[in-house]
Amino acid sequence: MKILFIASRFPYPPIQGDRVRAYHFLRLLSRQHSVTLVAPVPGPIDSRVQQIVTQLCERWVPVRVSRWQAIAHLICFPFSDLPLQTLYFCPSIIQKCVQNLVQEEPFDLIHVQLARMAPVAYGLSGVPKVIDFIDALSLNMHRRATRERWPMKWIFHLETRRMARYEQELVSSFDQQIISSPLDKEAIGASETLHVIPNGVNTEDFPYTENRREDNIILFTGRMGYFPNAEAAVYFATRVFPLILQQKPDARFLIVGADPPRRVRRLARLPGIQVTGYVPRVQDYLARATVAVAPMRAGTGIQNKVLEAMASGVPVVATRYALGGIEAVDGEHLLVADDADSLADQVVRLLRDPALRRRLARNARRLVEEKYTWERSVEMLEEVYRLAIDRKGGENQ
Repeated sequence: MKILFIASRFPYPPIQGDRVRAYHFLRLLSRQHSVTLVAPVPGPIDSRVQQIVTQLCERWVPVRVSRWQAIAHLICFPFSDLPLQTLYFCPSIIQKCVQNLVQEEPFDLIHVQLARMAPVAYGLSGVPKVIDFIDALSLNMHRRATRERWPMKWIFHLETRRMARYEQELVSSFDQQIISSPLDKEAIGASETLHVIPNGVNTEDFPYTENRREDNIILFTGRMGYFPNAEAAVYFATRVFPLILQQKPDARFLIVGADPPRRVRRLARLPGIQVTGYVPRVQDYLARATVAVAPMRAGTGIQNKVLEAMASGVPVVATRYALGGIEAVDGEHLLVADDADSLADQVVRLLRDPALRRRLARNARRLVEEKYTWERSVEMLEEVYRLAIDRKGGENQ
């Protein structure tokens, strides 16, 4: 199958949710299919990264998009119904690139990642099209609006309404659609063409281990430049961790992830807290941690941080927001808590109970192996591709 894959961001390094998903989809699709990748890039790509990306696809077409080009495209905002992030992330230069590629050679299918990139498929009615929403961005924006102050609260409420309307349009205009969790599917609305394909874990990259773990490390991972992660880090450090220290004075809280904003970096001044910034291998921290936490109060979709911890043998304490539709059972695969007191109590419970940690960790690893591998996700994706091709073929008869 010849696939034209349009990524929302350059898929390497795979350190953000959409980049991780694109990276593993491309890695596995390229084993069976001819894949052309189109991805916006902010500047020159070094030769080592170029070599890695050429292993993910047969051909890749980088589209140089400067930040100023993206900002300039926002001038259209008062005259358009498109969401702000669509205007920002998908300037016309990317649309022209995709249109030229489709005119030059035939493709069996077009895969578009995220609603923000959907305009690239405008006018390409003759080719089967699949869009990967990943999560319901309208729900994501709504949850963020509840955490923001004026005037950002107003902007995110506006973005919520625009994105909700746009997502409905895309369900109608793409042959098939995919999304990462049942909760996000419910937020967009039931449709026979909208399919849940969860994120996964490369279990070879995240090996399971119970040995050589320290007994007092609480770990929170994720790109800290992402608002829900930064908000969760500040919440846990200032509201939850002090309660833990009252019961476990030697506890340490490690915040591991790229691009921490100032409010996250300042947390390192507090007792027992370390902020690492970017690390080459989050696996090294997962191998040491006693407990992993996902104290999310915003965001949507499936949290890779939860799946990676579950795969690695780190017992997890998470809010219901962080579960995002992962089929994990409270008390069997992880522990669920939604307020500061409960989060602190559950973390302390695990710090004090090695047998409980082992039981949860083993059950969690089995769940990941059964339901949350990238291989399983790509098998589901290929079936959706076949549905899109069959549907387009039926329309053309």
